[in-house]
Amino acid sequence: MATVQTIIESLHKAGVTVTPEADGRLLVKPASHLTDELRSLVRQHKVELLSWLTSEPENAPEPIADPAAWRELATAYHVHHFSCHVCIAAGRSSRFGLRCGVGAALWYAYNQ
Repeated sequence: MATVQTIIESLHKAGVTVTPEADGRLLVKPASHLTDELRSLVRQHKVELLSWLTSEPENAPEPIADPAAWRELATAYHVHHFSCHVCIAAGRSSRFGLRCGVGAALWYAYNQ
């Protein structure tokens, strides 16, 4: 039985990123890198993947009042990053894994 962590690791090794969308879908990119086995795993474990990617760890930062304030975004991301072992590893290189759900959302907002 595959765990969410092993599925994420398998997708990452295949060069695939998985991002939760606001409407409850998973964005899997690039889809061309998916094998039939990986595609099946994502479909079978969609609920678990969404839950894992969107779960907030205990050290999740408070929501930012003004998303246009990039300094607040940077601070929120860095506070989370340096207290989350998953995000610290992901920040070293793509071969060390992906950011956690909260870290990925903060990183995305900060980069926008």
